[in-house]
Amino acid sequence: MIWRAFSCGPACRWLLVAAVLVMAVPGRAQVNIDTYRDYFLVGRFGEVCTMCEVVVLCRAGAAAPAEDAVPPGGDFTLYHIQTRTFWSQVSTIWEWFISNFTAEDLAARGHTRPVHVYRVADGRWMAQEVIEARLVLDPGVLEFGDHNIDRISRAWSRADTGAGVGYCSRLPLWDALETIEAKAPGGDR
Repeated sequence: MIWRAFSCGPACRWLLVAAVLVMAVPGRAQVNIDTYRDYFLVGRFGEVCTMCEVVVLCRAGAAAPAEDAVPPGGDFTLYHIQTRTFWSQVSTIWEWFISNFTAEDLAARGHTRPVHVYRVADGRWMAQEVIEARLVLDPGVLEFGDHNIDRISRAWSRADTGAGVGYCSRLPLWDALETIEAKAPGGDR
């Protein structure tokens, strides 16, 4: 009786049955392996969610910044990691399907996201840059064009030479966005 609701032939019906069976298999929407649980920007449920934003503070020094808000002055860089793009979101369906069998390939390939970069020198905010970052779990690295962040130690380094620059930490999102809106030229629009 339910088959009459679908105006497709037997092949289409078999595809619908196969899709329902695949969805019934318990799956992981993203890489969620104990090996990566302590990595920077990995949460209780795995990698940063597809619709989540994150603000990361990086500054020179021998330890991760202790600030829990955007500093009022000094030299630092903020990376506002955006939600995944439309096509990147669509690719998560395929990633979900593949992660039911193996997560190693996904961990090595990672995924890309747009990032708004704010550089601050002597308390002066520079114009926002928009780049595409790659978040990778194996090896654990966040690639931000000219800089990388090690996902284990949170060390911030130059991408071309690997020379250490400093360390990074995650900031509370809403407070950081409020400060960016108030201080950055053009804000985060």
